[in-house]
Amino acid sequence: MANINLLPVEYREKAKFSIRRVLIILFIVLLAFGTAYLYYYLELQIDYKEQQLKIMKTELASIEKIIEEVKNLERDKKIIEERINIIQGLIDNQSHLSRILGEYSASLLDEVWVDNLSLSANQTFDFTANTFNNYLIAKYMVTLKDNPTFDNIDLGYVRKNKVKEKVKEEEIEVEIVNFRLSGIFIPKRLE
Repeated sequence: MANINLLPVEYREKAKFSIRRVLIILFIVLLAFGTAYLYYYLELQIDYKEQQLKIMKTELASIEKIIEEVKNLERDKKIIEERINIIQGLIDNQSHLSRILGEYSASLLDEVWVDNLSLSANQTFDFTANTFNNYLIAKYMVTLKDNPTFDNIDLGYVRKNKVKEKVKEEEIEVEIVNFRLSGIFIPKRLE
């Protein structure tokens, strides 16, 4: 049978307190607060991570500058080491080269003018020079062959040129012989 209450509103029986309804409302309120808290917590975490990312990017940029400076310093260090090695080699060879030039100039005739002299690492030399005639070339080659410091003297070429010189307002034509010699330098042992 249906329960119909025809009493006026003032006399009606109030609805009974329902614990189930309170628990559902409480659960919904707690769920809303939990969701709001979780959202706020995640927003804070995102902001914190974005700040850390900005800091790391600035640190990375400064570290990249430092890395570039280190690379430049290493490159400069390598260049300086190469220059130091070259200078050290020049210092070590200075006495050797001065000895070679001393031996060479001691064997040089007064009538021979050297244009170009080169000495390679394997002690071979090559030079071009000028003189007055072929006899002086032959004399100079004999002088070099007789010197124990030089060996394997070879004549590369001989060319005759005429040069005009002004002497006391007179123009004189002089015949110059250009020649090229090569050979091996045998350094004397230092005792």
